[in-house]
Amino acid sequence: MSLMGAAVALVGAIALLNLTLTYGLIRRFRAGAVPGTPGGPGDGHGAGTAPTAQDFTVVTTQGRTVGRSDLPDGVLVAFFSTGCPPCAALLPRFVAAVPGLGLPAPAVLAVVAPGAEDGEYARALEQVATVVTGEDAAVVAEAFGVVGYPVVCRLASDGTVTGAEHELVAPAAAAAS
Repeated sequence: MSLMGAAVALVGAIALLNLTLTYGLIRRFRAGAVPGTPGGPGDGHGAGTAPTAQDFTVVTTQGRTVGRSDLPDGVLVAFFSTGCPPCAALLPRFVAAVPGLGLPAPAVLAVVAPGAEDGEYARALEQVATVVTGEDAAVVAEAFGVVGYPVVCRLASDGTVTGAEHELVAPAAAAAS
């Protein structure tokens, strides 16, 4: 009988612990303290970036060295990851839409996270943007605080990230105004 009582007490304790942890997790989500949730760390106004990009220096696929301070005010920055279905869907739309924005390639920075198909992404994006791939892409993503893909945003000369979204819509609208 005491073994049965101990088993019931153990199950009850585990259930109480589970309930407490679930309650705490729900509170964190509601407070926005979980990365990638609205208002949480790394939430750049709708998508997964920090509000300010840190300094960085990387080498582009064309062999040029580029740093945050080299980018023009209002530069369009897009982050892609290979193997990401939303990124694969955005890629052709992005390549088609950028020329309509009237931005030269130096005013558009495309960052492709390291992956098996990053060369294919880079070739497509080089038509309309300055492209960063490989470990340099990881450096830029870290500087922007990227926590999810795809992300399209604008970068002010002071490093402020604006209009961060998972689509080209918001930055394109910002360019038109």
